Amino acid sequence: MASDTIHPDYDKEKQQVGHHIEHANTHTTNDSAYDLQQEVTLSGVDMKNSHALKGDDSDGKVEWSVRSIFAAIFLAALYTGSQVILYFTGGSLSFIEEDLGLARGSAWLPTANILAIAAVCPYAGYLQDLFGKRYIALFGSFCICLGCALMGSGHSFGQLLAGMAISGAGAATGELTGLAGLAEVVPVKYRGYSLALVTAFVLPFCPYLLYVELWSHNNDGIGWRWGPWCALIFNGIVGIGLALTYFPQNQSRGDGFSRRAILKRIDYTGGVLSITGLTLFLVALQSGGYTHPWASAYVLCTMLIGLALIAAWVVYEAKYAPYPMVPGELFSGQRIVALAYIVAFSAGMNFFSILNFFPITFSSVYTPVPVSIGLRGLGPALTTAVGAIFFNAALSRFPGHTREVLLLAVSIMTGFAGALACMTPDNERVVLFLGSMAGFGVGGVLVPAATVAMLVCPDALITTAAALSLSIRTVGGSIGYSIYYNIFAGKLTTNLPKYTAQYAIQAGLPVESVEAFVGLFLTVPEELATADIVGVTPAVIQGATIGTRWAYSESLKYVWVSA
Repeated sequence: MASDTIHPDYDKEKQQVGHHIEHANTHTTNDSAYDLQQEVTLSGVDMKNSHALKGDDSDGKVEWSVRSIFAAIFLAALYTGSQVILYFTGGSLSFIEEDLGLARGSAWLPTANILAIAAVCPYAGYLQDLFGKRYIALFGSFCICLGCALMGSGHSFGQLLAGMAISGAGAATGELTGLAGLAEVVPVKYRGYSLALVTAFVLPFCPYLLYVELWSHNNDGIGWRWGPWCALIFNGIVGIGLALTYFPQNQSRGDGFSRRAILKRIDYTGGVLSITGLTLFLVALQSGGYTHPWASAYVLCTMLIGLALIAAWVVYEAKYAPYPMVPGELFSGQRIVALAYIVAFSAGMNFFSILNFFPITFSSVYTPVPVSIGLRGLGPALTTAVGAIFFNAALSRFPGHTREVLLLAVSIMTGFAGALACMTPDNERVVLFLGSMAGFGVGGVLVPAATVAMLVCPDALITTAAALSLSIRTVGGSIGYSIYYNIFAGKLTTNLPKYTAQYAIQAGLPVESVEAFVGLFLTVPEELATADIVGVTPAVIQGATIGTRWAYSESLKYVWVSA
């Protein structure tokens, strides 16, 4: 970044260490004939932005045209569209289970999406170097649309899983282009404001839980599938808009390299080790104590092999990778980027816990009236978006206090998320307030963590900084959600029959009828009307219903404490 556009606080975060970068004479169209030359810089990254171009990076005054304004709008919409399918799916899991007759495994739908994001993100920068940001953005938009179409038309769990994974791969480039693409067309001191504007485009989708409840209880025969179809329509419009308006001039680590040279610099070994290890580790986390005992060979083998591969990846990246997935110059001479990534990991864990467990909370702990469920989810969703906007703007307003801004957001997130452990079926208003404040804190670290990383890194590493932040956030989310879901499922398996029986007995059910009643009530409650069970009355059924709410409440407490 040019020194005339950087606040002094950011100047302190950068050091310039001499090394070399290769530049190519591209007068020939033959890749193999490129004349690679050496130029002094920092480990292959132009820290001084000596090749910066006015209007496409942070240097100089950006000249807006009608096309560039619409390109910025569609970039912001692409960032939002990348997340929409995950919102709708997270809010529809119970309806999907009922529609497809799934007894378990639905947790893999959001996990597949965020795992695909984590897998693709580290390579998004290389792909943009190879094919250009325009074509990668369009390809990402196409993948999102394809994934949404598979979700909307799917009648098997395998097709839905494939749809979520494909849309996740597209979302990786979509979110990355939305963040980094817009950041590159504005001056450094305004990047916080511009990224706040990006986040504002998610506001129309904040009532996603209300939408899900309304169309899932509609008798039009489409139900929860309206979510994928709406996401498809939105992303289709965005894709067309990008095709007509987005023509960026690239500035990247690949400037001056032939495609063959870039392909040689991709860390294939690191990618295989990290993704394989993470996937096996997540399989173990979601299976242990739920579908398989923790001490079983299945869980132990998958977990140990996964951890071994992750450890091998760390050693390989640190010692042996010629071109590591995480460039060392990103952290050279400062600690803010590392701090931002730690915060992003924590934010991912909390964000996906709120995204996937709040719908369960509002529909299972409290009265399951569709409109009421949707309205309960509106507060946390809105405050998450508002938090992202507020803290992004704060980063630009107080450029010398980035650590303090992040610390405040983390404190709000941690304190109020943990306070949700006080949840009971009788304190709905308190839970809504605590959940909304926790969402505000999550929003304050979700996107601003990436903003901080982009503020203090060289322009040539903006894409890499955003990609790693997004990847780390989604890895945190996938690990966190797997842990939380396992805890929740294990506790619920014990608490559900226990509390159902307890409250049914208090309502007058004879003890000798408990086993038969609880078995039917939790599996096929509609058969209770014709079943010959002694002592079953409307009061007993109402008592058992209250018992299930307490069972969910007690089981979810452990999720919030863990978060």
